[in-house]
Amino acid sequence: MSLKIVPQNVEIRNNKIEFENLLFFIIDSNSNTKIEPLIGYDAIIIDAKDADFAQLVLRKIRGHYNPEFYLKPVFLINYKESKDPILHTMNDGFIHSYDQLKEIADIAKQLFLKTTQLDYQPVATFEAQIIKKVLNYMYTRDLKTLKPIPDLNSVIGYTYPEISINFDSTEESQVLEILEWGEKEGLIWPDFYERIYLCNQCSGGFLSYREVCPHCNSSNSSAQDLVHHFPCAYIGPISDFRNNVDNSLTCPKCNKALRHIGVDYDKPSIIHHCNNCDKNFQDFFVRAKCISCTQDVEVQYLIPKSINIYKLTKRGRTAAANGFLSSGKEVDDIFGTLSMPVFKTMLHYEIERIKENTEQKSSIAIINIENILELYKKIGKKAEKTVLESVVNLIRENIKPTDFMAFENSTTLYMCLINNDFIQTESDLTKLKSLIEKLIKNNFNDFEVKINFKASLLQPFNKSEFQLDELTKELFD
Repeated sequence: MSLKIVPQNVEIRNNKIEFENLLFFIIDSNSNTKIEPLIGYDAIIIDAKDADFAQLVLRKIRGHYNPEFYLKPVFLINYKESKDPILHTMNDGFIHSYDQLKEIADIAKQLFLKTTQLDYQPVATFEAQIIKKVLNYMYTRDLKTLKPIPDLNSVIGYTYPEISINFDSTEESQVLEILEWGEKEGLIWPDFYERIYLCNQCSGGFLSYREVCPHCNSSNSSAQDLVHHFPCAYIGPISDFRNNVDNSLTCPKCNKALRHIGVDYDKPSIIHHCNNCDKNFQDFFVRAKCISCTQDVEVQYLIPKSINIYKLTKRGRTAAANGFLSSGKEVDDIFGTLSMPVFKTMLHYEIERIKENTEQKSSIAIINIENILELYKKIGKKAEKTVLESVVNLIRENIKPTDFMAFENSTTLYMCLINNDFIQTESDLTKLKSLIEKLIKNNFNDFEVKINFKASLLQPFNKSEFQLDELTKELFD
């Protein structure tokens, strides 16, 4: 048994510290890397003298499926500045000595209170499980954005620490797929950061770009200027004009000396010679060889991916505490609504219609019932569709038969109001908001819903997808 006295009369026994009714465990390079025995501790202190060991332990904690582990407060002592994004960002603070126990104890208590506010209901899909885990972590740490960090250890060259912690570095391309899923669900909103290209075989991002011969795909080539002799119009590589005795140029066709560029001749282009197949060519093919799997393809067949900075939407911020919203698939068959793909098609046709007569004004709108999940949890999942059908019937009674709408999910509804200008649409939406609030309150024990809406005039010369995205961003950003 080891016994050590540290400042403030705090004892460390067998790597354990009791302080202000909290139980800390210290992990150093001599500790066992199994983290399951740590479940009963309130917080973990990792000795980061050995950065590789500290990163291994931190990955095990944050990458665990159980919130008792991945949400546990973790602090680093003896930390030196590291380029490793996981070690640098996925901790709750750095300490230089145990004199700072009071500070980290306060942080640990605040984090514990945040974890009690989370919804821990299981979710159905793998994508939802990962995103929910990330949202839980961000909620307890008051994080608002997911930022990409350049990382040589990542197979795509970038890492998102909060989500990448759940994957091996060779699986980073899956992180992009998860983020795309979260974007489609309206939980996060992208701001463009960078464009990358991935191997179409293994989704690797480390590619060797080469200019190759279009005849044999060899990169073994040499280049020289193409010379155009004005008087006789002869065009050939500069080697045809070189004199073997000195550096003067002589036309091989008319034997005249080339003295002044721009007067006697010019160099309109460059010609390449392949040292492999002995052919000449002017334009290269560009190919990319994947360092990971050695796949060699033309660059046109690479997979383009956007690296974005993701901001949490209102829906994303509330998903951690209130649970996930239902997928839009479950609300596609509600009478009086369209599926989202059909809605977008109809919207496209409406744009084409108002192009023909720009005096016609139609509007698009989005209605979001922010806290409806709280009601679903009270009345049960099976009653969810009944609620939505009642809301749709109410809306249908107060709009024109030609107006159409679609659910994105069980809380978000898109509408297109035909021949409605912006002022009329705002008035209609305000009325619908009041009617829906009254409907829910009267039928579900005075439950008060929070309804937000946004509207805009349908623009005849912008694509429907763009207009919907802009409207959604205004509401959820």
